[in-house]
Amino acid sequence: SSGINAEYGGLFKIPEYKVMPSLSSRFKSPKERQPPNYRFSILAPRLYHSDLSLVHYSVFFQMCRAHHIGYDIREREGAIFTLVDSYKRDLMGMAVVEPDLVKALKTFRRNLTTVHQEISSANMPGRNIFLALAGEVDRIMESLNVGQEEEEKGEEKK
Repeated sequence: SSGINAEYGGLFKIPEYKVMPSLSSRFKSPKERQPPNYRFSILAPRLYHSDLSLVHYSVFFQMCRAHHIGYDIREREGAIFTLVDSYKRDLMGMAVVEPDLVKALKTFRRNLTTVHQEISSANMPGRNIFLALAGEVDRIMESLNVGQEEEEKGEEKK
């Protein structure tokens, strides 16, 4: 089934998740198992890194698995990569889909920094847009007051 892209606010409405009657007894509560109908996605269709061409695709995806970067089909959330240029291999795309905006931003930033650290060497970082984009995500999270909310939650627990 396909989703519907709302014209306002960048929301992507996913059709209701239906639990099959034969499988519903396996879950504690089918209501708890249903993901929300609204998801937040961040799309970066052209991520450039000059050292990406030095890494074979199979090694890249092994690295993603090792760092738990991927898409969970059951939960319908996570990261998806697109391989843009198979000849030069210095471009790729990434889409992150999460049920919460803050979680989507954090996942996107974590994936960017992890991929950048794994691809870049210490003495030759290469030309890329990964860190600049991670900085933009940080500024967006600051504008949403994400850091302040987390500090308040930490103080309440103490």
